[in-house]
Amino acid sequence: MSDELRRLMETGRLAPLGYYFARFVARGSGAGEGSLLALSAALVSQRNLQGDVCVDLAEEVGRPLFDNASEGETDGTEPVAVPLGPALGPWLADLAASPWVGGPGAEAPLILDRRRLYLGKYWHFEQQVAAALRARLDWVAELDRARLAEGLARLFDDGSAGEVDWQRVAAAVAVARRFAVISGGPGTGKTTTVVKVLALLLEQDPRQRIALAAPTGKAAARLTEAVRGRKGGLALDAAVLARIPEEASTIHRLLGFGRDGGPRYGRDNPLPLDCLVVDEASMLDLPLTARLLAALPAQARLILLGDRDQLASVEAGNVLGDITGHGQEIRYGPAQVEALEALGAAPAGRLRLVSKQDSAPPPVADAVGLLRVSHRFRAESGIGALAARVNVGAGEAALALLDDPAHEDIDWLDARPDGLHPACIAWAAARYGRYLREPDVAVALRTFESARVLAAVHRGPFGVAELNRAIAARLQVQGLIAGGDEYHGKPVMVTTNDYEVGLFNGDIGLLWRDPDGALRAYFPLAGGQVRRVSVRQLPEHACAYALTVHKSQGSELDEVLLVLPHEPGPVVTRELIYTGITRARQRVTIQGHRAAFLAGCRKRVRRASALAERLGWGRIVTDESE
Repeated sequence: MSDELRRLMETGRLAPLGYYFARFVARGSGAGEGSLLALSAALVSQRNLQGDVCVDLAEEVGRPLFDNASEGETDGTEPVAVPLGPALGPWLADLAASPWVGGPGAEAPLILDRRRLYLGKYWHFEQQVAAALRARLDWVAELDRARLAEGLARLFDDGSAGEVDWQRVAAAVAVARRFAVISGGPGTGKTTTVVKVLALLLEQDPRQRIALAAPTGKAAARLTEAVRGRKGGLALDAAVLARIPEEASTIHRLLGFGRDGGPRYGRDNPLPLDCLVVDEASMLDLPLTARLLAALPAQARLILLGDRDQLASVEAGNVLGDITGHGQEIRYGPAQVEALEALGAAPAGRLRLVSKQDSAPPPVADAVGLLRVSHRFRAESGIGALAARVNVGAGEAALALLDDPAHEDIDWLDARPDGLHPACIAWAAARYGRYLREPDVAVALRTFESARVLAAVHRGPFGVAELNRAIAARLQVQGLIAGGDEYHGKPVMVTTNDYEVGLFNGDIGLLWRDPDGALRAYFPLAGGQVRRVSVRQLPEHACAYALTVHKSQGSELDEVLLVLPHEPGPVVTRELIYTGITRARQRVTIQGHRAAFLAGCRKRVRRASALAERLGWGRIVTDESE
């Protein structure tokens, strides 16, 4: 087994971290590097790197255990034979007999919880998140219901047409509880709703300490701009308006992560907050969520904003998906319906119809406000219709829509048998030429943010690295850039957190030559301002003409070119395609092979986790056969 695992690592089927963790466990336990324990350790480490919180061993019986490279890409070498999952009974017995495998609640490198195998710390992360959320599910005892009902009537539509205003319902849910999720697709009004929520909370208690945060600097900047823009349109007392916060920070900065890797705030030193709003919650991974909840005071509110249908986090876990039931219909229990209708959150009787059900929903469903009407995309919008079809897995209908010339805001390019459609590089050169011709860096930054090439993978002919190379080469031929490693006009994305410089993973800026001839890096700030950084101070960064769809989360762009690879693979999923499409406000073009696009629409992100079950959703089925 040891030689087998080493060959898997050498051919890219097993990450080095998984291999060396397996060796560590095998040697420390005395089981040997060829043992079933070593194989299991390698497997759970590998799956963790791929986003799984645990491994459901029952689902691995008889299946190849390391059948996919991390991106579905290989380095051209012949794959080695991969081991198959053994019979479940002996597998569980072998693990349970090891002193290095603990049961639920133990402190051990590995934890076996019934048939799920975890890295020890991830079992504890999952338990901590589930317990913290369950503890916040009740209505706030000191809620002034009459004041909330008056505020809802003042700030939202009156529902006189008999239809449910889902923003109004979501606001009532968020104010009434210490934990709430406001989820919806692009243009459904998540930020508008939460600004009204903050106003309603301050009307309940003007002394509330409220903070805004997001997983990345880019998302935090967007939240800042959005809140500032929406405050002005509210009919509120000036004192309430003044207390609605505008500045959002990254979660890492909020928690006070420093160079030592640890947060300043935690269970023993909680954040001085009464309410925290986190935007782009689909990007939250399990460890970060656990640390965030540990740092929140027990009585503080937590409001998550996000699109539950978007891609999950890059790191392990799918927290927003787990909380919201992975696309299941959100229905409220009878007590929740009665309380919301008593507040005037919806016309009498309407929520009862919407929430009619055969079985009781889990309590966490009562904490979810699902926004269902997009105000960005009109009924005839091609982007909106395309996203909706992809989101339900209707790939054939999505392709038919892309082929329909009546929809001028969506387009399809068939990938060539030998590689990328040539229109892709021409598309990029035309859009990026606009910012490169601007003399002012602030204007150039805004122009650059209007369009982007997005890709599913990092490597290969359809990957970010090749796209960036080809786009730069075309711009150089056109005389718009000078070329080289660092040059005027080069877009850069920071790839690590630098707390001293104040730049974080995902921040995007431009290298720009000042009138004095010095090349510096410029990054956008709220309000149209820019920040200048010496190139020597710039943290690790990469060229950013093209980004992965994952890195584009939190962006809103006028135009998007989404480049998909030739072949189906584990990376190209319904969520990835949907996320790429919904980054665009005005126009989206997709390049790919039709068969791979159809396979992607059928394939859903499936991350092994028990969080949804611990929150009461029961066993979630998210495989391709659903």
